[in-house]
Amino acid sequence: MFAIEILSNFTGINNKPAKIPSVALKKAKIMDSLFFKPIQFLWLLLLAAILSSCGSSTSLTTRYAPFHPANNTAVNFTFNTSDNDGIARAELFVYEYELYVNPDNNMRSARQRPGGQWGFVRDWNYDPEPTSANETHNFSAGFAAGSFVRFLVRITDGKGRNKSEDWYFAAGDWPYGNSPIPILGKGAPAKTIDVAFVADRTDYSSGRDMLPDLEGLIFDGYHINNAIRNRRQLWSFYYSPQRGFISDYDSGVLTMDIPSSVSNSSIIDHAAVIHTTVKRDWASGGNFGTEPTNIGTAVHESGHSSFGLADEYNSGNCRTSSDPYHNVYSSRSAAETYNTDHGWPTSDVEEIFSGCFRVEPSSLNCIMLNDGDATMPDFERSCILRTIWYYSELTN
Repeated sequence: MFAIEILSNFTGINNKPAKIPSVALKKAKIMDSLFFKPIQFLWLLLLAAILSSCGSSTSLTTRYAPFHPANNTAVNFTFNTSDNDGIARAELFVYEYELYVNPDNNMRSARQRPGGQWGFVRDWNYDPEPTSANETHNFSAGFAAGSFVRFLVRITDGKGRNKSEDWYFAAGDWPYGNSPIPILGKGAPAKTIDVAFVADRTDYSSGRDMLPDLEGLIFDGYHINNAIRNRRQLWSFYYSPQRGFISDYDSGVLTMDIPSSVSNSSIIDHAAVIHTTVKRDWASGGNFGTEPTNIGTAVHESGHSSFGLADEYNSGNCRTSSDPYHNVYSSRSAAETYNTDHGWPTSDVEEIFSGCFRVEPSSLNCIMLNDGDATMPDFERSCILRTIWYYSELTN
């Protein structure tokens, strides 16, 4: 179902005040479009082609389960890879850290766990070399309380070229109270989009009870979207130990309860309340609700919260989307000028309702027009340019 964006509380991409300089810098760069010189359209298309084709021809995706494993609970590490030149070897590495509070500066820190796993775990050698492989390793020992784990899978193809993917996650008892717990990420928060999932207290008895539902939402949802799959390591995911709540839009009472440990976090960019009860979802202040199986709805809402894109359907409200790349205008002439500047037909501009216009025709079926519910539409034309620009700002 379509989710409704409550514009009265919309604050653009920066949906919460940043609390640390690196996060503030990231948000300020994204928001300050007044001083941004737009990148030429053709250059952006070239950049997209280069970024999608660079490096080895090997395709590689990795995952682990369960999310946030309990103390000393077995963990499965899985990879799926393909290469027309064949797969010669695959290797798994695991690095185990312990979380602690540094007494010198009272900062949360991580260090190599004495006696923990550190480095090579196992390999798979193929002869003859297949063009694809899908393997799982069961790490039966699991990890102790207060662990922070990095795992890496490295593939060597038939021509000796390497490709790798790595992620980090928390394992065992979490030592930092109700702070959001990392379940999948890579890199510094200032250089990633940081999403926290909050369990709806109507449907889950604890935040941990929600975790099995998040595996499909992330790996078979976010990670398959066309604007995310090749940039998936610019997204970090967390969950809240505390539960929250979101009301049904059609109930007539709009209530969204986000734990303060999430809403006041200097790291989290936006929160998603996860519920299994069927509701008409809505968004406010960069936060939103979704069923875990509605992967398209979740990414559509992230299109608002992360990329500053507007709804392309009649939601009853209209706002001009954010500079420098737009998908909606409140003026037909502005929308037509935008299309002309980018080499697109002015006839593609369509009226959504009186005084509201999309620059992409409905025939493209962008995810900002139709969120797809349990399916995953693509970001189209102008929307995908917006995401490319956003990632370039985020990583520079």
